[in-house]
Amino acid sequence: PASITITIMAPLSIPPELKKITPYIRRAEELDGDGSRPESRLVAYYCRQFAVSAGIPAANSPDAKACLAAILGDLEKEADAMKAFSTEEAGIICSNFAQDVFKSADDQDRAGTADKKTARSFYAAAIFFEVLEQFGGTDESAKEKRVYSKWKATDILKAMKEGRRPQAGGFGEADGG
Repeated sequence: PASITITIMAPLSIPPELKKITPYIRRAEELDGDGSRPESRLVAYYCRQFAVSAGIPAANSPDAKACLAAILGDLEKEADAMKAFSTEEAGIICSNFAQDVFKSADDQDRAGTADKKTARSFYAAAIFFEVLEQFGGTDESAKEKRVYSKWKATDILKAMKEGRRPQAGGFGEADGG
């Protein structure tokens, strides 16, 4: 019988001083394994690029500099493929991706079926909306969705921890407020 070898890359080890870039790198690593959406590769690239920009000011130790160098190495491997897109096109693709992740989580929440996976999707959407800042700022709608996504992820997890069903929709929507 033929055997299949699957290689799973270990997550990048991120030193404590670069803790703030961890969410961007973890989303990129998740997208690396997503073969279902062709834009995943591009969004992963820009998550890493955003992480490097955010990490440079905090990279004071050899470990931190080595970590950023590893991320830059990953970016370099993808650079030629990314040249097929202008910065504007890449921004639109990343924005559409963030909107899709948000809409999927929001639809699930408003249907009353929110669970831990929904909370993770809201959190991922918030990270993707943050990554959009590298394309020259984000519009007010994206900023509002980023804040809402972080709040909603926390709200869902809190409800689950307390043993209650998460409240569907936004703050105060259930009582008409």
